[in-house]
Amino acid sequence: MRARRRAGRRGRTRTPSRPAPRRIAAFADPGHLRTGRLALLFLRVAPAHHDAVVAALCRHPEISHVSTMLGRADVFAQVLVQDDNELWRFLQNQVRPLEGVLGTEAVLEVAVHKLWFNGRVPLSPTSAP
Repeated sequence: MRARRRAGRRGRTRTPSRPAPRRIAAFADPGHLRTGRLALLFLRVAPAHHDAVVAALCRHPEISHVSTMLGRADVFAQVLVQDDNELWRFLQNQVRPLEGVLGTEAVLEVAVHKLWFNGRVPLSPTSAP
């Protein structure tokens, strides 16, 4: 009886599962930047212009992260520029003139104390709801 069970088990094959591809997210800690100013931008955007504003922001090399938010702002962007003057010019010339931008708030990030991704949340770009 034992021999049959063993033989039966040996005859079964398992299809090897393919591991899910890993995505790596890099984050610049502003406390370790020798030059540059890392700013967090919170934008209020008219709903009809959301997609166009997001697309326009994504085209700028100064912007490293863009996401849609729920709360006081509609769109979040992380921008890295040389200094405060360049941040001001970037906001005045590139962000605020975008059609549909109703308001902006820039917050300077000076230190990161915790950054954690649990691996269960997809880090790939997704379309807004």
